[in-house]
Amino acid sequence: MKVLFMMNSTDEEKKILIKTLDEKTDVIFFRELDEDKKEEILADAEIIIGGRLEDDQLKNLQKIKMHQTFGTGLDKHNLSLYKEKGILLCNSHVHSHIIAEYGFSMMNTASKELITNDQLLREGIWDYKKYESVTLFNKTVLFLGYGEIAKHFKKMCKPFNMKFLAVKRTRDTEDKEIEVYLPEEKLKAIKQADYIFNSLPKTQKTIDFLDEYEFGAMKPSTIIINVGRGDTINQKALFEALKDNKIKGAAIDVWYNYPQNRGTEKQEPLPCYPSEYPFHELKNIIMTAHRAWVSDVQWFNFTLELIHNVNRFIRGEEPDNIANLDEGY
Repeated sequence: MKVLFMMNSTDEEKKILIKTLDEKTDVIFFRELDEDKKEEILADAEIIIGGRLEDDQLKNLQKIKMHQTFGTGLDKHNLSLYKEKGILLCNSHVHSHIIAEYGFSMMNTASKELITNDQLLREGIWDYKKYESVTLFNKTVLFLGYGEIAKHFKKMCKPFNMKFLAVKRTRDTEDKEIEVYLPEEKLKAIKQADYIFNSLPKTQKTIDFLDEYEFGAMKPSTIIINVGRGDTINQKALFEALKDNKIKGAAIDVWYNYPQNRGTEKQEPLPCYPSEYPFHELKNIIMTAHRAWVSDVQWFNFTLELIHNVNRFIRGEEPDNIANLDEGY
């Protein structure tokens, strides 16, 4: 079975990948191919690991059976073409605990007003009472979506005796500590929340999941943490709620406007602000550049998890994390 590996890897990692993949496979490293060979190889590939395929690449696939992505979000993939071609698409949750840890750090930083107090002392101002800390103890956390990231985040909150709510598609859950609300009941949950942790994917059903009406139901002390997708929170409503101090604050890692070649010397445009609204002028928001997944962990270890999932498919077993192409995650 021809496997096309579309991510960067060292020579040593390539040896391990070849050894780890099922012996029935013939692996090809896409980024090593000459440009004139890529189209031919794509047409012949049966399994693809990593990468995001452009529409012309998807249309060129002739023998493809499975695509195992490295990321979790699927909103940049043309799912209708996957469905049309009958391609099994699997996403990944291998780095969920890293994103959850980052989100927890953002929540605590916002609660303790760490950035504002740091800036004051850098100016020689010792006003230690003006921006007081909010403790996590005995507070209520509302999860928008309750997938792997949220579950890891909840574990980090456990020592603080917090109450846990979740808005999700169904009431089904094995976690007896979670009080579940359906999407049509979300206002009941929002009114109770001290913290709203959003890890929703971007789908037709989640765009503007929090809008002006939802912000109107929040406590003035509410802090929002978003590590899901920017478009799940209406940017105008979020900006106005922060600007007018309708909520206490926000910590946001995912946005509305992204540059080309972000994080490189070729970034365009420069500077590139993440919204049409000037969030960067507000003091009650922590802003980071979609980097919750970046850490000191060796990513190759996560890649091996993807390989094991591909091997399950090759052996005729059902792989993990099969995407629902109709729902978009």
